[in-house]
Amino acid sequence: MSFRFVDHSDINHKARKLIRSHVMKGKNSGKTRAKRDENPKPAADKPAIACRTVNVPRGNDIPITTLGHPQSNSAFLAVTRQIANNLDLVSPTKIAPQAMLHLQQLAFYILDISSPPVFCQTTGVTGWMWFQLAFRDEAYFHCNVAIASACAAFLTEDSYHSPVALYHMSQAYRLVNQRLSSNEALSDNTIAVVAAINIYDRLYSDPHRAMIHLNGVTRMIALRGGIGELAKRKFLIAEKALRCDMELALHCGSKPKYSSGDVPRHLVLISQRDHLGPQTRESMRVLESILYQSVCVELREAVFDTLSLSRILSQASHAQKLDPEAYQGTLIYVCYRLLENQLHHNESSVSASFDMLVQMALFGFLITFCFGIGRKLITFPLVMERFRSVGRAACGDGRPQKMVLFWALLMGRVSSLTNGDDVVWLVPRLKALADALELRAWRDVSDALRGFPWVKAAHEVPGEEFWNMALALPLPCKPIES
Repeated sequence: MSFRFVDHSDINHKARKLIRSHVMKGKNSGKTRAKRDENPKPAADKPAIACRTVNVPRGNDIPITTLGHPQSNSAFLAVTRQIANNLDLVSPTKIAPQAMLHLQQLAFYILDISSPPVFCQTTGVTGWMWFQLAFRDEAYFHCNVAIASACAAFLTEDSYHSPVALYHMSQAYRLVNQRLSSNEALSDNTIAVVAAINIYDRLYSDPHRAMIHLNGVTRMIALRGGIGELAKRKFLIAEKALRCDMELALHCGSKPKYSSGDVPRHLVLISQRDHLGPQTRESMRVLESILYQSVCVELREAVFDTLSLSRILSQASHAQKLDPEAYQGTLIYVCYRLLENQLHHNESSVSASFDMLVQMALFGFLITFCFGIGRKLITFPLVMERFRSVGRAACGDGRPQKMVLFWALLMGRVSSLTNGDDVVWLVPRLKALADALELRAWRDVSDALRGFPWVKAAHEVPGEEFWNMALALPLPCKPIES
């Protein structure tokens, strides 16, 4: 059989059209051609895994918040968007589009918690370290997808474990179990994965499972030389274990497994006070403050540290920014110092209620910076119950103690120590104290709070909103002239 080229040069456009029409008649005989839509609708992406729909912003529209305040375009936005928008390019496994949106949000939340731009330098180092760990380690990646879904559930107050989260968490468990029986059982990445699983448990308010995993992390870290050695080598991983420890201590009322001494000293911005040596001007200002002078001796060291931290954050919000690791190290150090403080006198006494109220308010101050996602703070039922109990009982004689009470009760409100039912007793107490202290406008309140743990960048907006809504005294009515 021979082959030859077909010459179509003598076929014009009309003939070519008739030939095509004739060829297609057999295939499309009896069919009608649908009219083409001028504005076709894009087909919806089908998720790889079935999941519930949650109303969340799209990748480029994720709201950037720092302690409740939206952030404008900045270097922080550029770094976080660069990381978030590239997640789908480097994912080690295919995930559902909805889960990818949650994962992009998680990238923003992590950077906002670890290095909020209102206080910290925007170096991008923390985000890059998380990015590398999340996408070079498959187990940690699966944990992050599950945590991202848990964050979305936490923000919407949904206790439902989505199929996406359950699937990725099961994959993380499978990979961790394989590692625990290999030479990588005590590797830094394995410790990071187990600490991440702990975060997932706490977001779904499962302290029992979280405590089991914290015990496992603690044992693994001990076999590697202790938390101090891990903090010196990889503070990003040690910080997760320390935060888990502090959060469970607040949630369960248990003794923390670590202490303030485990935080690397070079990451603590608060200088240790020399009781015998000369004091700096800033130290003297703290020692002479109303709050320091009003509390018992056992609580004064914690008050000194918290007031020092408040001053550092207030200065950083409008001056030179802090190193992100030093910011985290200082917060963790002060929180442990407060957890280590034990008040020994009888809770039923008036003085004990006053000091315990101050202690709970100090916890509320630290919760503002340590334990929150987006615009929502984590709640600790035991701390809330203790605050409610001592907040009703505490009282002060002179003006200084009344000012301390006013600050403590207001701090409890703007942090996460109260709920809607507490307004019944809290608002009348605050109104009575404001009247006794002659605080008529928010400007008076803001000026009076300067000597207390109060950072305007974090507390001023919610404090003023609560004042205007519930505490502002109504203006006297002008009589109608006849």
